[in-house]
Amino acid sequence: MLANFDRYDLIIQARKSKKFRELDDKVRVMAFELGKKNPAINKAEYQKLKMLRDQQLTDFVNSMEPTVPVKPFDRTVYQKIDPKTTQKIDLYLSKFPNNKFKNLVITGPTGTGKTYCASLIQHELTRKGFNVQMTSTFNLVKRMTDYLFGQDANVPSDFFNSDLLIIDDLGAEPSIKNSDEMLHTVINERYSNNLPFIITTNLSKDQVSARYDDRILGRIYDKARSAILIFNGKDLRIE
Repeated sequence: MLANFDRYDLIIQARKSKKFRELDDKVRVMAFELGKKNPAINKAEYQKLKMLRDQQLTDFVNSMEPTVPVKPFDRTVYQKIDPKTTQKIDLYLSKFPNNKFKNLVITGPTGTGKTYCASLIQHELTRKGFNVQMTSTFNLVKRMTDYLFGQDANVPSDFFNSDLLIIDDLGAEPSIKNSDEMLHTVINERYSNNLPFIITTNLSKDQVSARYDDRILGRIYDKARSAILIFNGKDLRIE
């Protein structure tokens, strides 16, 4: 994938093709039903259609020419974060996508650099040519809800197909009807397809457990797949 294009923008452009749009819609509907464990959905057929859809998107992206260079990332704040933590982030970046722990849970108080480091990860991996998408939890829930309830015809495919999805500020989103279901659908789809994700949150594991469905908790904190990075210290924004 080319590094200089936003995945969601590419999906919108690719969907101008009726053939791609129809295939993309079918894959998304099947993914949602699989998330609900609908036995009527053939998983082998789903995987076949998903691979075909992804190949169409890859062909579309590769036919485009990059126009905007990736700007250097300001690492000033990075130098203020505990070196033990930044070493782990550097290791994650150097080994991606073949990391022992594919997923990261970045947790700690407000202002300690969690979102900043998530943005750095997005920048560095994008620069290497990976398709990395970053979204707030609120935006993820809203886009999923708008699509599934007919308010937006554009399928949020970037949540499901990117090389890495970063979900920022888990717990800051308002608790509304179906929000857990929307979050679970995305996380479960990536989990089932062994696609990595990163979660940033101000909440402790116990607080996540108290707020969210056990299905979400189990996938986020799976000991075989997720590493937890705890950010401590003062608010870096006011130092």
